[in-house]
Amino acid sequence: MSIRRWHASRSQLQVSIGWLAVLLLWEAAYRVIGWQPWIFPAPSHVIDATLNLLGITTYLGEPLHAAWPWRSATAPSPSAWTSLGAIAHSQLVIAILTSGYRLLIGFVLSMLLGLLLGVLMWRYTLVNSMLGPVFLGMQTLPSVCWVPLAILTLGISELGILFVLIMGSFFAMSISLRDGLSTTPTIYRAAGLVFGARGLNFYWYVMLPAGLPALASSLRSGFSFAWRSLMGGELIFVLSRHGLGQLLSTGREFGDIAQVVATMGIMVVFGMVVDRLVFATIEKRVRARFGLA
Repeated sequence: MSIRRWHASRSQLQVSIGWLAVLLLWEAAYRVIGWQPWIFPAPSHVIDATLNLLGITTYLGEPLHAAWPWRSATAPSPSAWTSLGAIAHSQLVIAILTSGYRLLIGFVLSMLLGLLLGVLMWRYTLVNSMLGPVFLGMQTLPSVCWVPLAILTLGISELGILFVLIMGSFFAMSISLRDGLSTTPTIYRAAGLVFGARGLNFYWYVMLPAGLPALASSLRSGFSFAWRSLMGGELIFVLSRHGLGQLLSTGREFGDIAQVVATMGIMVVFGMVVDRLVFATIEKRVRARFGLA
């Protein structure tokens, strides 16, 4: 193991220990001070809520007793441990799959539209003059602002949620790709022309590879906008197929703050995992391929 990797591993370990200490102090404060879970839940309540969404009943948030945490001290009963098949059909798994499916469809459509307009704005000055300022303004518009328009035009439907997702993300993707392509070194273009690249071949063999770092960055930023837009849309749209946003709304309606915090944490983890495993990996490899990292 190199010195650099050793220092990186050590830094990650220190960060993990720091966060573990914060959570333990948080839990200890709940146990000592006696915070009420309906005011602000302790980590144990959040874990209970998360497992309950998976169909598993635990009592980590209860005071310590002989059967803790598998049985309740107030109403002793067996823990509702379920089979893997039941967990696969639990609220949380279905919500993650539903949100993931919507994200995949909406992000692909947003990517196609955003990348096309981004390339057109980069290539044609007139298109950039017409759309650039408008897209820059639309990018700053919160995605939930598209919800009333979606309801009035498309109704409370899957199309409405996809509309909010696409409108909340493709503007940022177009602007990011346009700006990235504009910074492409002119030496690439000159080299391509010198070697006889013309017309479609010039864009396919010269500009497309040169624009891959900008493309990777625009996809990553577009995903973050798409994920936030989807969660905002699901939070308001009430459909038969419940996503993570609707689980958050359900927790609010029932006054279950532990479920609200648990769902928010799951949203953060899902977004981080997809970003780090997919888009960050793509961006890192592209940048390394072009000597930018």
